[in-house]
Amino acid sequence: MCDTIGLLTPGKAFFAKNSDRSPNEPQVAEYHPAADHPPREKLKATYLSIEQAGHTHALLLSRPAWMWGGEMGVNEFGVCIGNEAVFTRGKYAKTGLTGMDLLRLGLERGSTAQEARDVIIRLLEEHGQGGNCGFDHSFYYDNSFLIMDREHLFVLETASREWVYKQMERASISNRLTIETDGDAYSGGKSVNFKKTHLEPLYSHFSGSAARLEQTGGCLPTIRNTADLMKSLRVHRQDVKAPLAQGSVASPCMHAGGVIGDNTTASMIVELDGQIRVWLTGSSSPCISLFKPWLFGISPFAPVFTADDPAAQSYWLQRESFHRLAIGRSLPGEFYAERDSLEAGWIALAENSSETDFLALTHQALAEETAFYHHWSSKLLSLPVGGTRAFQRYWQRKNAALESEQKVVSV
Repeated sequence: MCDTIGLLTPGKAFFAKNSDRSPNEPQVAEYHPAADHPPREKLKATYLSIEQAGHTHALLLSRPAWMWGGEMGVNEFGVCIGNEAVFTRGKYAKTGLTGMDLLRLGLERGSTAQEARDVIIRLLEEHGQGGNCGFDHSFYYDNSFLIMDREHLFVLETASREWVYKQMERASISNRLTIETDGDAYSGGKSVNFKKTHLEPLYSHFSGSAARLEQTGGCLPTIRNTADLMKSLRVHRQDVKAPLAQGSVASPCMHAGGVIGDNTTASMIVELDGQIRVWLTGSSSPCISLFKPWLFGISPFAPVFTADDPAAQSYWLQRESFHRLAIGRSLPGEFYAERDSLEAGWIALAENSSETDFLALTHQALAEETAFYHHWSSKLLSLPVGGTRAFQRYWQRKNAALESEQKVVSV
């Protein structure tokens, strides 16, 4: 489950996404440099091997650590893509390119939003989509995409090898089909009510996507800057009074627990003007995480890592230890005030910074984040733990599984 936001404003474009996955699944942010490839080379995606392109663009990719593709990313030309699971009628393919594979391929091969859109459509029609995308359980679905650059934004929705897209100025997408007969182009060339034809109602309803889409859509008219996007990714539905002690699939900032099995595991914001400024949590639960700055083109430095660097997963696990300590507790207002103050300072320094200044800012943010978590980790231990028995049992199981799979390192 996920939510993606995109908007074009005079002089600047914005992209943002929360990735909602299994709470125990690390997600890593990796920089992949541009590369040239020999003729007839094959690349191995998550499940399929396909022909490699002659050249692939540099990109920042946020991906589940075990998959080839990614949940969200941006390339050197400012093309941003986020994908969503959507639930459609009929059987899902047991193998194919995953939606995350298609996202990465669009970023690697598209220098504009239109090119990336067309790359995804062509590969979808040629290879199909499919394969298990669950980390600790089987999970099959089709996909939708928000694809944008500084000038154009497209919502692309799919069902098996069929597709529709619509160009927009501002949009948010969630885990459901939305385009009816108002699309700009359809597979087969004939307009149909894509949503009515393909939407599977039961899973779409229980995904909580309608409630989340209403909340992110409600934020769109008032978003003016990066701070507004941070607030939008941290939204909890009004009936969620204690988000860290209450599982809810109906909030953009998603928390697992009880019968709810998905949790926001990573968040990304991209500002597009003359520069490409990226803000990453590199951790779960954006409401208790800090968005750190990274300028596209500077050396990879936490929260961004080179491809396959084991430190990327360690970084996520270190911050996850704070999340697990906070589970079931209500944090005081001082915590959130300090979080907001740190981010506001970084945002002010990031605007129009040179590459050298930005690298220093990224180092500063990492040091201040580390100090922030050290300070609050000790304070959390004195706070009471709440939540229902089912909620507490859920997290006991997840903690035990995480400890058996990989050690969580203290921050």
